[in-house]
Amino acid sequence: MNVENYRELIHDDIKLASKASGSSLKDEFLLYATGVLANGEEFDDFTECHYEGLTRRNGKMTIDGYSKDETDGSVCLFITDYHGPDESDSIMSEDINSAFKKLRLFVEEATKYELYYDMKGSDVAVDFARDLFYDSENITKYRFYLLTDAYNKQRSKTIKDDTIGEKTVELNVWDISRIYDLVCSKAQKESVEINLSDLGYKGIPCVKAVEYENVEADIEVPVKYDSELEDDDVGQENIVTYSSYLAVVPGTVLNDLYLEYGSKLLEGNVRSFLSVRGKVNKSIQSTIKNYPEMFFAYNNGIAATATDIDTEMTPQGLVITRIKDLQIVNGGQTTASIANTLLTAKKNETVDLSRLYVPMKISVLEHAMAEKIIPKISEYSNSQNKVDASDFFSNHPFHIRMEEYSRKTPIPSNGGNQFQQYWFYERTRGQYNQGKMKFGAKSSQLKKYTDRYPEKMVITMLDLARYMEIYECAPDIVSKGKQKTLQKFAEEIKAGWQKSNEVFNAFYYKRVVALGIMYKCTDEIIKQTDWYKEKRSYKANVIAYTLSLIFYYIRHNKKGYEIDFDRIWNMQDIYEELEDQIKVLTKEVYDFITGPRETENVTEWCKKEICWSRAKAKVWTFNDPFLYSLVSAKDIENEVKEEKATRKLVNEVDSLKEILARGSDYWKQMLEWGENNHVLSEKEASILRMIVNMNYTGRIPSEKQAQVVMSARKRMIQEGMPLQF
Repeated sequence: MNVENYRELIHDDIKLASKASGSSLKDEFLLYATGVLANGEEFDDFTECHYEGLTRRNGKMTIDGYSKDETDGSVCLFITDYHGPDESDSIMSEDINSAFKKLRLFVEEATKYELYYDMKGSDVAVDFARDLFYDSENITKYRFYLLTDAYNKQRSKTIKDDTIGEKTVELNVWDISRIYDLVCSKAQKESVEINLSDLGYKGIPCVKAVEYENVEADIEVPVKYDSELEDDDVGQENIVTYSSYLAVVPGTVLNDLYLEYGSKLLEGNVRSFLSVRGKVNKSIQSTIKNYPEMFFAYNNGIAATATDIDTEMTPQGLVITRIKDLQIVNGGQTTASIANTLLTAKKNETVDLSRLYVPMKISVLEHAMAEKIIPKISEYSNSQNKVDASDFFSNHPFHIRMEEYSRKTPIPSNGGNQFQQYWFYERTRGQYNQGKMKFGAKSSQLKKYTDRYPEKMVITMLDLARYMEIYECAPDIVSKGKQKTLQKFAEEIKAGWQKSNEVFNAFYYKRVVALGIMYKCTDEIIKQTDWYKEKRSYKANVIAYTLSLIFYYIRHNKKGYEIDFDRIWNMQDIYEELEDQIKVLTKEVYDFITGPRETENVTEWCKKEICWSRAKAKVWTFNDPFLYSLVSAKDIENEVKEEKATRKLVNEVDSLKEILARGSDYWKQMLEWGENNHVLSEKEASILRMIVNMNYTGRIPSEKQAQVVMSARKRMIQEGMPLQF
């Protein structure tokens, strides 16, 4: 699909979304474009807020949304220029300058004057303007984004030389071509090239440590179970080509890199478990300020990856002059702490980074392999975080299983559909759009793909985490955004998987879908209410608190009962009693979060534990018809037991399949390794001997025996056995 086809497809999709939601075409394009960029890790949590007004000198100011990066202290502001299929398909330089000027005037008016006092319209925009006024000193950089469905003929993506006061302003133009390139990217991220000369440096001193071609890595490759799955990391060999460099990075270079690129340098999963702003590591900070010469000796250093680098031999030795797609996999706190120490230094305080050096190991490998190797680097590095970033990568078996269920579990046939439809779980970033991009905009293959997997039935990794945290009654965590939600969910899944992975079965998957349906339906209900149409504010917070309160009330006041998830799954919609209950509760929740509170900003208030505590203590309206519609938890428990038993059987069958697929030679070598290293029990050794001889005896292990061997294999790999012989 070329960019013209893509633009046509986007216009068609936006038109349908607008018709379904009642929102404007411009607003739907804004949500689509910010979704693509957030998926590409340009920023994390986008908040829609529309405001148009005049400055004190009658200048036009506009904002369509914002995003705050708590990791690097930057703030993103968004403005939309939507043309549609019938208007000019080009955006002129004067239009670009005009759009950025409107954002600039908004920031200047909000930070210099108490703009929020005079604003009318979106409460979210008022809250944001208030935050800018009171928190402007803590903002490190402004990032302006112009989003347009037109073509930017200038093709200048970023202009970096603007300022507001002492703050740098980065100007980003995302036209339809740039959005298209991001969607088509295999990495699902925009490539970033760092030329050290652009920052005023000749290079980073280094030595080339190792270089390997086609070596085996200890990567468990998921089995390709479905012919429709086309992921690069499914069903391929675990062969790696890479080179590694040991570098000595001056503190000034690392500081300038972080100030220029911010959290884009931090690998996405590392960001999920790193929160530096406001709590810089005191030991690191003390060394930076008082003993910079000792930093190299004290600090473990940084582990990073890149897809390409350029080096140059100088009289002083080898230096790195260019780095493509630098990602810090371990040592993010070190990097951010150096920059934050300099930024937060008092006026009479001197922080000399010229005497500070940081050890760095940088591994250069292709994008496809980076996705597999990064978890291992994180796992084996000395992590400063409580949760390893490797715990929740897309190749975690939990995600693979959810993807498997989504591809082979059709929804009940409703409305006379002539084809089976499925929910689509996105195990990797941009997976759904990657599938669409293979076909022409009007092709029958695309129609078949979207008929089978409708866009409204896509569940991302973040969606799943959000649904389950709401079900676990944690709306305050969900309100904190992507990183905190994923972190908490990762901790819970890690513990649950280790305890019993059989819990994550078909019943669990259908419950996830039912929760997703509840979330999406609540979203649509709110959009139709008069109170939301007037202010268009706090929808995500209202959804999280409304549904969490329903689950909380049932568990504490209707013990032994549960929402009828089977009914939701079978209808692929919420039932009338639940819909009426949600309509009542959403308005009460809105009045509650916007009522008397300890924090002026409603969005920030919803993030606080005290807000959720007060919500739990409040008396809410629950309708009798809804309470009568609840089903017995005992009936559900029986279904859960059946599904756990089924999942256990599937696990056993899968183990047997793998036994047969690997062949007797593999198990013979595993038996020899286990006996030589004295790590096999007699039972395990006996079963392995039977497997080794199965080609001669015709005896194959039972499913339970196969599972015993697979468990032994997992343990032996942890004790040093090679993945392959």
